[in-house]
Order: sequence, then structure tokens, then C-alpha cells
Amino acid sequence: MKVAVEYTILPKDGERVSGDAAFVRAGEDGCLFAVIDALGHGEHAAAAADVALKALADAPPGDDVRALIDRLHARLRGTRGAAGMICRFRDGRLQGCGIGNVELMSHGTRVQWLQSPGILGASLGKVRIFDAQLAPGDRLALFSDGISPRFDLSLFRGMKAAEACRALMSRHRRSHDDSTVLIADIEP
Repeated sequence: MKVAVEYTILPKDGERVSGDAAFVRAGEDGCLFAVIDALGHGEHAAAAADVALKALADAPPGDDVRALIDRLHARLRGTRGAAGMICRFRDGRLQGCGIGNVELMSHGTRVQWLQSPGILGASLGKVRIFDAQLAPGDRLALFSDGISPRFDLSLFRGMKAAEACRALMSRHRRSHDDSTVLIADIEP
């Protein structure tokens, strides 16, 4: 099995840059994907999101989710900090962790997860790692708090991932915040 990932990011209305970011890296160690939501908006938030993206890009292949959370937490110290949902998919298994107000919704296999309290780079509470066996046809949506969670992901199942990202952004975006939606489709 493999995963196909698409995402869309928009800054808060009136801003030129976004403090939200998405990361995708596929390789022999599976697929790592994440949504980062730096605190606030504008240039300083975008700078913090860039630090998070660099930390993920620099992570050794095969790092587990806990190691990635620790890396992000260390690298984001001294910035305004961030929330984030980090997921690794390999051999049909999804492992992930959500810190702060980035969410995950699933269609197909139900992925149960609990948000971990805290702010990457500032303070972390209990880090809760979730694990799920996924199947071809499953769809995941990761999204920042700039997207209203009041949607039914199954309504977007007939759309390709990029189209679903655009539709979710169009219908559920909160224009007063940076907004990111990432769709991951599990393929045979």
C-alpha cells in the first residue's frame, strides 16, 4: 500500500504569508506527512512554520513519531511555537500525534486519536501517540483550526484529493485565520 497526499494552504485574509505549513516526504521508510500551525499570523508565524518544516526535512529517515515530536519541540524553542499533527504511514500502518489544535478526520477505517496538550517549542503535556491499521480506499484529512471541523468527510469521497482540498477550503475556511487542509488517500 502507498499513500497519495495533496494539500492547500491559505493565509488569513489581509496577510501575504501563512503561519500554517504542510510537509510531505515519501521514501523507503514510508510516507511522513504533517500540518503545522504556528501561533499567530503573518511574518513571525511564517518564520516559526519554516523552522518546523526544516526540522522535519532534516529528520533522519525512519524516525518514529515520538522522535519527530521531540525534534520539533527542541527546534521550535525561541520561536512563537506551533501546534501540529505529524503522521507516518508505512506497511499499512499509520502512527501519529496531534499537539494542540490541528485535527485529523478519517473516512473508511476509523482512526481514534486524542489531542496532546501543549505548544511545540514552549510546553508539552502528555504526548499521546496513536496507531491504526489502514486499508486501500481510506481517506484522512488533517487540518488546522482555520478550517471548521463541522464537515462530513464522506461527502468528499468521490473527489480526487486535490479537488477535495479545494472544496473543503472553499466551504469550511475561516477567513480570520491561516488555513490548511491536507488529504491523504490510501492506495493499493
